[in-house]
Amino acid sequence: MAESQCVEMSILAGESQRLMLRINELEEIIIELEKENAEQAKLIEELKAKLAKYENPHTPSSAQRYKKKSESKNTSKRRGAPNGHRGATRPTPEPDRVVEVTAEQCDRCGSTNLEECGVEKEVIEEIPPPPKIEVIQFNRHKYKCHDCEREFTAKDEECPQKGRFGVNLLVYLIMLKFSLRGVLRRIRDFASHLNSFEITPKGIQDAILRVGEACKSAYFANIDKVRTAAWNYMDETGIRVLGKNYWLWTFRTPDGEVVVAIRPSRGRDVLREIFGVDLNGAGVVDGWRAYNIIPVLQRCWAHLIREVDAFIEKPGGKELSEAIHEKFKALKEFLGKDPPPSMEEWKQQKEVWDREMAELAEQFGKFMELKKPVTYIRNGLGNWYTCLLYPGMEPTNNLSEQVIREHVLMRKIIGTFRSENGAEYYQYIASVFATWRLQGRDVYDELKKLLVNELCLR
Repeated sequence: MAESQCVEMSILAGESQRLMLRINELEEIIIELEKENAEQAKLIEELKAKLAKYENPHTPSSAQRYKKKSESKNTSKRRGAPNGHRGATRPTPEPDRVVEVTAEQCDRCGSTNLEECGVEKEVIEEIPPPPKIEVIQFNRHKYKCHDCEREFTAKDEECPQKGRFGVNLLVYLIMLKFSLRGVLRRIRDFASHLNSFEITPKGIQDAILRVGEACKSAYFANIDKVRTAAWNYMDETGIRVLGKNYWLWTFRTPDGEVVVAIRPSRGRDVLREIFGVDLNGAGVVDGWRAYNIIPVLQRCWAHLIREVDAFIEKPGGKELSEAIHEKFKALKEFLGKDPPPSMEEWKQQKEVWDREMAELAEQFGKFMELKKPVTYIRNGLGNWYTCLLYPGMEPTNNLSEQVIREHVLMRKIIGTFRSENGAEYYQYIASVFATWRLQGRDVYDELKKLLVNELCLR
């Protein structure tokens, strides 16, 4: 009996020792896993910080690359055009000329004993071969008026009074630069290969400056329209000039006049410059504090929604997000009423919703982790429903972001303006181009008319 107990205790002791070794091994594995988890957590935080530069509440929805699962729509449905879309198939145009394609002999045996037995029609669209640059000499005759003693030189609408480039050529180079976003050396190559036109990038830049100078009067006319507009959609983004940080501002009126301003400042002095000393009117803006000097503001709901949705996983964040989305939905439905309510009803509704928005901020202010979005709401109290007092005003500044998107793309291409003159004249040309496009005018024709008037006939 004693011997069996000794054997049993010996077995238990061995098993206990084996288990202790296994426990030690597992503890070492746990330590390694905890260390690995800590490293992974640190890496995740670093990647989140990098991603936040591209995906944050200030990133427009059109520029967001990644969506949270809760935000993504059902992807099982095939993507395509919405119902009612007229499709992309182009109608066959009427031919400008007809070419009869005939044969004199058989393409197999060479026989000329042929009988015509039908016609197969094929309609194609083609362009003429690229034109070569035409060199024209204008003999501009000088005259003296015997009545008023004035001496003058005759003018022609095709002959600029300064420079060696005609109006059509200037328009051609500017369209390559601003419509196709071409860089100067690529424009040089394009003109050389297609038109046998040899020009240096410096020559192209000089042509751009000449056109920019011609656009100045139209640019300052747009500034006058911005100053007198009932409201403006405004935005700003970073831009580089000579490798230094500048800001590109955009101002858009309800009628589609656009002003682009490139300045070394993101402050209120730019707004005072554009709007003048007697700053009045209203603005549809994001939350940038410089805009607070504008007497009447409509804060952008798209920015608010992105700001709130960024905290959707925090305690109370989902409820706050749902409440904001519901309020924006109600606002859009009210703005879309047909027939529209009376102005008195609009004013009363604004008072009600202003009060509800203040109560919402108070309700969610108790959640410490929602301090940032709640502060964002509070900073805009009284300005979330201004559009109810201005029929036609949008509750977001998306219209301004649409204008600024072109310049963001150009920024990615050029990197930086290589002279202050280049930045200055860019804003003149970009402003008139954006205005013509928004107003549905032909940019080519409008630019040609402007250059004829400014360079040839003045």
